[in-house]
Amino acid sequence: MNYLITPPVTHYDGGIGITGCNFRHAADILKEHGSSLDGVLPLCYLHRHAIELFLKSMIFILHKKYSIEFGEGFSLDRPAIKVGDKWRPMDNTHNLSDLYSYFEVTYEDCKGVLPETICWDMPADIKSKIDMVSGTDPKSTFFRYPKSGSAHQDAKKSRIQKTKFEGAFDDKDKPAKLVLMFDQNDELIETYDLDADALSTIQEVLDYLSDFFNGVHAAFRHKLANGS
Repeated sequence: MNYLITPPVTHYDGGIGITGCNFRHAADILKEHGSSLDGVLPLCYLHRHAIELFLKSMIFILHKKYSIEFGEGFSLDRPAIKVGDKWRPMDNTHNLSDLYSYFEVTYEDCKGVLPETICWDMPADIKSKIDMVSGTDPKSTFFRYPKSGSAHQDAKKSRIQKTKFEGAFDDKDKPAKLVLMFDQNDELIETYDLDADALSTIQEVLDYLSDFFNGVHAAFRHKLANGS
């Protein structure tokens, strides 16, 4: 794969895909070595951004490989995606559902000319997983800031969650890691769970999608861009 060992400016997609690979690699490093940190937000963001870049790279590759024109005012030098009936600059489009919907349409249109050495069918659950992530983070801001949505949603952004001491050790199969806050009279006033992981489901989906599109992107680079 030449795109792994050559400068991004020389790449078939101008470096979009390798940047996605780098964000995904950074997520893997953080996941492996950042267990002592409350690193939910950066980990989720790295995977989410990798997915966004993989989708953009594959859209670009399809347009370039099969000479698909963009809307008026757009080109390979200024790529865009179509959302509804409007063309929007690719670098100003961050909604994963919009990106995947456009990718899906373009992809289906090209299926008849794709190399037959690979099964190009997408799993049926990919769209629902994309929509789940997009519903949580439609603008690529949710994982970047402590406050970016509703107070209820923002409260999930940390592994450290307020809880009750009573019953915290009832589950014998799940050890509790708590912080207990006492007042000056040694009365318990607050209890925090240090490993609540309220975003565990979305983390699993992001990890799955990041890995899945990393593989699809590699197939695109190998089969459609000759590894470049």
